Amino acid sequence: MTNGFQIRSLDNEPDSRRPSQTPSGRQAHRRIPRLPYKSQKYSSSLLGKAAAQYSKKRPRTRREWKKFLLKSIGGFILLLILYFLFLWITLPDIDDPRSLLASQSTVITDREGVELYRLFSEEDRTYVSGDQIPLSMKQAAIAIEDERFYERGCLDLRAVTRAVLLLGRAGGGSTITRQLARNALNLLGENRYQRKIKEFVLGCQLEHQFDKDELLVLYLNWIPFGQNAYGVEQASQVHFGIPAKDLSLAQAAVLASLPQRPTYFSPYGRHLHTEVTDDIHQKVIDGRITRSTQVSDSSVTIGLLGTYVGTGSATLYIGGRTDQVLQNMQEQGFITEQEKLKALGEIELMEFQPSRENIRAPHFVLWIREEIERMFAGSAEEGLFERGGLTIETTLDWDLQQSAEEVIEFHREDILIRFGAYNMALITIDPKTREVLAYVGNMDYADKEHGGKIDMVLAPRQPGSSFKPFVYASAFEQGYKPATVIFDVPTKIGDNEPQNFDGEFKGLMTMRQALGASRNIPAAKTFFLAGGEDSILNLVEDMGAPSPKQRRMELSEERPDGFDYGWPLALGAAETPLFEMAQAYTTFAAGGEYAPAIRIKRITDKNGNILFEADLDQKAVPVIDPRIAYQITSVLSDEWARPEEYWKTQLTIPGYQTAAKTGTSNKCLEWKDEETCLLRKPDNAWLIGYTPHLVTGVWVGNADSSSMFEKGGGLNTASPIWRDYMMRAHRLIEKDDETFEVPEGIVQPQVSMLSGEFPTECTPVHLRRADVFLEENAPTQMDPGCKVLTVDKLTHLLASEKCPKEAEEEGSFLVAHSILPDRWPLWEEGVQTWIAEQMEKWYANETHSGAIIPLPIAPEEECDPALTPGRLERPELEITYPKEGGIAAYPAFRPKINFKVGSSVRKIIYKVDGKEVASFIQAPFDSAMRVPRSVAKSGLHTLSVTLVDEYFNEVTKAVSFRFDEDKSDPIIRLLKPSRDISIKSGEEITMLAEANDPDGAIKYVQYYLNDTLLSTKPNEPYELIYSIGLPDGVYTLRAVAEDLAKNKAEDSVQITIGAGGPVNPSSVEPVMLEPPESLVSLIVNEVIDIRVDVPPLGGDLYQLRILIASDVLTEDEVLLDLKEGEGIYVRPWKAQRPATYVIRLVTEDRSGTEVEWARRRIEVQ
Repeated sequence: MTNGFQIRSLDNEPDSRRPSQTPSGRQAHRRIPRLPYKSQKYSSSLLGKAAAQYSKKRPRTRREWKKFLLKSIGGFILLLILYFLFLWITLPDIDDPRSLLASQSTVITDREGVELYRLFSEEDRTYVSGDQIPLSMKQAAIAIEDERFYERGCLDLRAVTRAVLLLGRAGGGSTITRQLARNALNLLGENRYQRKIKEFVLGCQLEHQFDKDELLVLYLNWIPFGQNAYGVEQASQVHFGIPAKDLSLAQAAVLASLPQRPTYFSPYGRHLHTEVTDDIHQKVIDGRITRSTQVSDSSVTIGLLGTYVGTGSATLYIGGRTDQVLQNMQEQGFITEQEKLKALGEIELMEFQPSRENIRAPHFVLWIREEIERMFAGSAEEGLFERGGLTIETTLDWDLQQSAEEVIEFHREDILIRFGAYNMALITIDPKTREVLAYVGNMDYADKEHGGKIDMVLAPRQPGSSFKPFVYASAFEQGYKPATVIFDVPTKIGDNEPQNFDGEFKGLMTMRQALGASRNIPAAKTFFLAGGEDSILNLVEDMGAPSPKQRRMELSEERPDGFDYGWPLALGAAETPLFEMAQAYTTFAAGGEYAPAIRIKRITDKNGNILFEADLDQKAVPVIDPRIAYQITSVLSDEWARPEEYWKTQLTIPGYQTAAKTGTSNKCLEWKDEETCLLRKPDNAWLIGYTPHLVTGVWVGNADSSSMFEKGGGLNTASPIWRDYMMRAHRLIEKDDETFEVPEGIVQPQVSMLSGEFPTECTPVHLRRADVFLEENAPTQMDPGCKVLTVDKLTHLLASEKCPKEAEEEGSFLVAHSILPDRWPLWEEGVQTWIAEQMEKWYANETHSGAIIPLPIAPEEECDPALTPGRLERPELEITYPKEGGIAAYPAFRPKINFKVGSSVRKIIYKVDGKEVASFIQAPFDSAMRVPRSVAKSGLHTLSVTLVDEYFNEVTKAVSFRFDEDKSDPIIRLLKPSRDISIKSGEEITMLAEANDPDGAIKYVQYYLNDTLLSTKPNEPYELIYSIGLPDGVYTLRAVAEDLAKNKAEDSVQITIGAGGPVNPSSVEPVMLEPPESLVSLIVNEVIDIRVDVPPLGGDLYQLRILIASDVLTEDEVLLDLKEGEGIYVRPWKAQRPATYVIRLVTEDRSGTEVEWARRRIEVQ
């Protein structure tokens, strides 16, 4: 089998690429030996008697043997002469040499007969005489095709000797005469020896009929030059736009380079210039390679023309096929060194005529042509494509192809502008039949400037994270599973430290999450768990992507120390063509069975004879356990495992189970040194995904390997193309929704995401999830990643009898260790370092914000009071209001307490009759509180107050009391404006009031202008900014406070609208906004903000200060001192010793006269 085609004229051979042994979990692919035929037993007695009588005859004499031998030789020679005479008579008439050139068109179609390309018809050839063909063209053809053309005759002894030595094998390039003879004969279906004899006889006829010059002219008029150009005249017109007689030496050398492989070396194909691998390019730049002889053949892909490698002064010229033609011409004495150099200079500046071929799916068609050339190379069918008369039916679906091209064209401008990518490629394969259904080798075949003719489906590029599924599949073969826990934390691997694409670390995760979210550090670890490079490369090769392994072999041969990818292989460092990646993903989609992709369904000749036919029922080879293939499909189709909403939508085809993976590779644009990169940008963006019906791969980037813009990753660039196309494609194929088949031997138990084992009561519910296991590798133990422990809340250590019982609590804790910590100690070191950092964030606040660990880490040490010496000082608490047996206001009251703590207060809780009515975590700790409706006004009630200090020490006090109606009025004072003002109509004023209720609580503050309600403010600060647009006159502004018992109080000022009256003092009076008057107590070291509203200073407000006075201070503490400025000023303040403090807001005029504007009295305990 060859790429899924049954070659009827050649022996079928097993795929030598397949290994005879495969890693565990995969079925070995063995060659099946041919069995010898059993010898036939004859039982005829007559035959036995004849044999017995013959054995009794006398032996022949020496003379008789001699006669017999001479007769036999003579008879053989006679038969041979008669055979050659028969061939001589029956072979084509060569009297008119142009009859040898007659051919028919070759047509390439899609699977339904839609014509993609038509090659060769009569008008594509123009016969010219020998004097119209330049000497340089004739010499170039001889130099590269048949240097002994003028020396050899009909019987070339040197060639005969070589033919004998190579009997049964390909013997290299044919002579010019032989090529002519082969073209004139239709030898398909005949055996190799008969073909060669007929070619030899017709060659002798040609040599007899024509002289060498005539044969050469005939050959140059026949030979195919590609692009539907047959003969030198047509080729000259197609490629250069001139007649053959005007060809220069350089142009002749180019044309002479084409006939060997006209499709491969086409100036309009992807092999215009010779290419070298990236490492050779870098070595030239670094100066490690200075001569072309230092470059191995395996690192070079020969093109039609040569190329310069490197940049600036560090450049090296690597020749192409044209260089070989000119070199041969010089060595054979046709041209001089100077003529060769002049021709090479002309070739560097050479431009070809625009392609005039009418071709659909151009890259696919060229791929088909190259495949046919490869299939028939070295056989009598060589050149079959160019000779014509064929119908080649491909697997391409023209409807899907058009959809693919339309989608790429739709996204073209957007991707170029936003991400800087000029090239895109796409391929679709049917996972059931392995037929190639759509193939877009590049965005625009005609875009010469940006390499549009380069087939990026076949060009090797780094696949980035799209390679990771193979790494995890190899690990699953070693017994790991999607639920295996692996840490995404900073980790040293040797001297290197891998980084994630987003620069972040996600911590504990399963392999399912790590692959779904494309994390690099878990992938690098999985590389080692999978068994390393060989295991992964063997698997990838078996699945249909041999390039990574082949490239390693080539590089190993070039380098004296060998070559290994190392762990970067897991991140997609091995260059692989999109075609191979799609083919390998097809193996996943097909349940782990590999079969080569099919691109040609059938080839028929002009008489309808089937020359080749694809085996659509080809037997796939199991290369990976179908259950492991399903595990990978399960992960890649798991929307939960993807990191965010955009990933989930972009990688899903509505209505179909969809498995998909992005990939992005980056290149360094600026190096600090040999190991440190300062600037990286993406250069290859991938998305490969599949449903049960279609496998599609998309690549986006630049054909010249230049980088894209910073955001040009696979998710942003490739996924929109992939998703749009796949949605269209599934509408076209009209297949029912189908999910991937679950193979036998799969179990799906619920497991803990902390360990991959069975959950326990300790395991939080949100960390339990079903996952996919091989039945022999299912969980066997209870969750070792979670422990239920009793700990001390303050120290977070194990509870002990030495520490207070009040600080004990029970909870679930994480037991965190890296996988195989003894085998990989650096991994364990990374995990423990990261865990320690996370624990600091976990206990930084009660909500654990900032930490990404799912649970706190299980402590191993016991609590010791020596670690927190202040906790042994028990807090003290006293309820001063209401008194035992006293009265409290109803429906709201303001309890008062005194307390003393050794550190600080964590929380104070108030309860009435066992019902919590208020709790405070910061001062003031005795604000007013409303009595719940469920608590009746009548009867005896209990107020309990619980104080919890910083060390979780608790103290509770309670008093019994009765409620009585709150009959005291609240207190309210207008701060702005604080006295009568005059304003203009429509002017905006600020109203600010301070209100409190000594016994109860303020319900709201309302502002009135005369009797018109302006606004109601239920919460502090009671501030209103209002524009008064009333007629001139005098108005009363009232601030009315109402408490919960409906008691009211008010304060008012006069506002005059119009000219005259006092200046608006609301803009010239300083106001203390915080702390409020209700704040009467603090604890030591508790910080509060002193906030004041400062008007423009000047005049009577020459200086403004905030002063703190206390008996424990020798002089007033100056918290704020201003002589200029305005606006809101905030200063933090804390008392370091218990005492009574007075906070004053004062101003002075230039004479030193002081005015006090506000005062606060605070008790600090």
